[in-house]
Amino acid sequence: MPASRSRHPIAAVTAFVVLTSLFAAPAVSAQGFVTGAVYAGPRIWTGNLNGATAIGVQAEKGLTAPGKYGPGVISAGLGVDWYSWDFTYPGGKYEYSVVPIQAFSNYHFVVKSQPKLDPYAGLALVYSVVNATVTGLGSASASASGTDIAGQVGARWFFTEKFAAQGQLGFGYGTLSVGATWKF
Repeated sequence: MPASRSRHPIAAVTAFVVLTSLFAAPAVSAQGFVTGAVYAGPRIWTGNLNGATAIGVQAEKGLTAPGKYGPGVISAGLGVDWYSWDFTYPGGKYEYSVVPIQAFSNYHFVVKSQPKLDPYAGLALVYSVVNATVTGLGSASASASGTDIAGQVGARWFFTEKFAAQGQLGFGYGTLSVGATWKF
């Protein structure tokens, strides 16, 4: 029996907002990731458990000046995502949802020849809250939480001084994400 995935209109709306923002932002001179600024925005993760798609937000702040600890900038940030999955089988249904909360730090590499590019790599401490329910002939539910270490590599491309598109590969709480970032 094939699995059925939940369809969430929030994911579609988030994708629309991100894509619209990418193409609506005017192309002007941009500066990459800098110390002291806060960068925040929505993201969509694919490749989660059983192919679920996650939606979430993250915020990150540059903490060190370039040259203090190598040529790049060290940052710290927080992220929270949500995804769910369900499977219908003869006589019942299994559903679960996960909320991974991340505290992370990235090292942002300075690319002097491309100031609009912000490549980075980092690690995260992830606290995940998991809820599961089985309904049908018998019903049961459970919830749990746990911590893990995760990692990521990614890049932002700044279309303007205050707006960038972001892509990231990760392990531990998602495989591929795309998002938008605003500088505050």
